[in-house]
Parts: sequence; C-alpha cells; structure tokens
Amino acid sequence: MRASDDFDRSPTGAPIASEIRASTANIPVRNWFYMLLYAWDLADLKDELDAIDEDAPDLRALLTSLLARYTRRQIRRGLRGDYVDISEPLRTVRGRINITRTVGDLLLYKGQLHCDYQEYSLNIPRNQIIASTLNRQLMHDYHAIEQNEIGGLKAELESLVRTMSDIDRVHPTERLITEEMHKLGRNEREYRLIMQICQWLIRPRMPNENEAGQRFADIQWLVEEWRVYEKFVANFMKLHLPATWRVEPQKRLEWSVQGPQPEDSIGLPGMNPDIVLTPTESDGRVVIDTKWYSSPTSHHYGRETVHNSNLYQMWSYLSSQDGKYPERRYDTGILLYAQTRGGAKRLNTRIDSHPFRVHTLDLSQDWRKIEGDLLVLVKETTE
Repeated sequence: MRASDDFDRSPTGAPIASEIRASTANIPVRNWFYMLLYAWDLADLKDELDAIDEDAPDLRALLTSLLARYTRRQIRRGLRGDYVDISEPLRTVRGRINITRTVGDLLLYKGQLHCDYQEYSLNIPRNQIIASTLNRQLMHDYHAIEQNEIGGLKAELESLVRTMSDIDRVHPTERLITEEMHKLGRNEREYRLIMQICQWLIRPRMPNENEAGQRFADIQWLVEEWRVYEKFVANFMKLHLPATWRVEPQKRLEWSVQGPQPEDSIGLPGMNPDIVLTPTESDGRVVIDTKWYSSPTSHHYGRETVHNSNLYQMWSYLSSQDGKYPERRYDTGILLYAQTRGGAKRLNTRIDSHPFRVHTLDLSQDWRKIEGDLLVLVKETTE
C-alpha cells in the first residue's frame, strides 16, 4: 500500500490525514511493538516480551524502556567492540612506524616515533549510537519521565548513561544507523533490535496518546503507520505460510501491452500490489492489498460497500494479468483493512471468475487474537 494509491493528496503532495486518524486511536502500544518486530524481521524475539511494561503511556515510553532493558542485558553479556585504527606519536614502537609523519613532525628530536596500529575498542559507531540515544532520551526527548517514572526508567537511563560514559557521543542519524545495521552479523539479533529502536527514537515525532487523543500527530508518522502495517502483514505471511508458497512484497505487475510505443510521450502507471503470494506447486496467485482507513467501508444509499477506489485498484491487478496467463487458474484478490472499531467486516465473492475477498483485522484486540485471525486468513488462503 502506498500513500499515492489510497489517499487524496494535499497541495504539498502529502496525503490528507483526516481519513485515517481514527483508525489508530485504540491500538495498544504493545501491539504496535509486536507489529514493529515483524516489520523489522525480528519476530523471533517477540516471545521474550511478555514482561514488557504495560504502564507505558505511549510507544516512545515503551521503546525507551526496551532500549534500556536490552542495552543493560548486552552490557552484562559484553558489548561488542572492534579493532580501530590509531595513529599517534609514541616513545616505543607499536605497529607500523609512519616515517613521513615522524620526519615531518620532527619527532626524533623529542625521542618519539609516529606509529600506526590497531587497538580493540568499545568506542565504535554502534555503541556510540546507543549511548547517544540513551542520553538524548534522558536529557532532551523524555521530559515527562521526571513526573511519571515508568518502572524506575529514569534511574535506569541515568545508570546506563554513566556506565557508557567512556563511549563518545555522536549525532545519530537514520543513515548512520542504517549503515551500522548493514554491518551486523546474523547472530547479532539483539544488537539489530537495539539499532532499530534507536532509529525510531531519533525521529522528530513519536506516537503520543496525549496529543488530542491521537498517537501520530503529523503526516510523517501516518506514512510510517501504513508502512509498518504493510510490512507486518508481509513478514507474518513469510513466517507462517507453507514453504510451498512464495511471498513477494511490492511485486511489480506488468500491463498486457502490445509492445513498446517509442513515439508516446507518456507511459502507463506501475502496478505494485502490497503482497503477492505465489504457490510453487500449483497455479493461481493471491494478491493482497493492506488498507489503513478509519472505516473499511463506504456508505452508498444507506448500504455499506467496499471503497470504490480500492475495488477498482484490486480489479486492475487481477484483470490485467488474465491475458498473459490464459492457462492459469484465476488469481484471488484480498483487501485487508486495519480496524479498531465497528466490528468485523467480511465479503467473499467472485468477480468475473476471480475470487475476491474483504477482511478486517482488529488491531485493538489482544495480540494473540490478532495472530489467530491472521492464521485463519493464512489457512483460508492456502486451502
């Protein structure tokens, strides 16, 4: 799902938030974090989080609490360091002598040699990011903690900042954190979780229930909501679908055009459904579009109906592929709406032989029920 697919645009190009603000108001912060774990490809860590702080007033508080917990645990196990390059004048030889610097700086007259060597150090970018984010949460972004301590969080942050006092502070940016995450190995799952939490906490705004009853108060965070929900569903499918199914997020579908037309000055828009499920042992794909609306239905002459734009969009995905694969079984289309109110909505029909279904997923319910509802959808999809 993309903003351009589903929402009107403001004059500045940003999607209009009025359609979807209500859809997030009742989602518990615990559920947000579970969705984030799936979106981050770290769902295997979710079983450890049964003891997460239920009193956290918002997602920022919850993420800060978890950052403190996992950092403390990593310190007990031993922070990961690395060898860093050091170049300095010494009175004894260490590593390689830098002749140019030694002569140029007249170090021989001082009884010194300029040496280049490597030394194992904890003062490396990944630990600098963690220390800086903890310090930022304590000193800049988390003023409310002084009035409303969450399970001793303020004292824990102060302790961690002191413990990591020998590690340099940096200005953490999303680019810097992303670069560090690319360097992490497969066995550094918890470090990856810590980096992901840091990346979210440095962003300019975070969900807050106390802002006029809305968790995400600006367009940037509304965009993030859509992406988290989409990635959550895609990665849930990857983990729970049978191995005979291939899950392809944002798979590009091609129009059945009659060859290139170089004289044309404009082209056809791309088709990128959120998720395409392809069975490897049979035919007939499943196309899923995740939707993030305040209401999964429109009202037409007093009757609830599927949103016109969503239906036409899905129909384009399905019908555009018919001529390309005449021998294949008809593809199935599923619209999966996030929902927090209004009760479950279901539609199961066929349109021109294409199975077409509408489902709602109540994100305000207990997490185990959310998983159960998605598992039912997985089972229905693969039967």
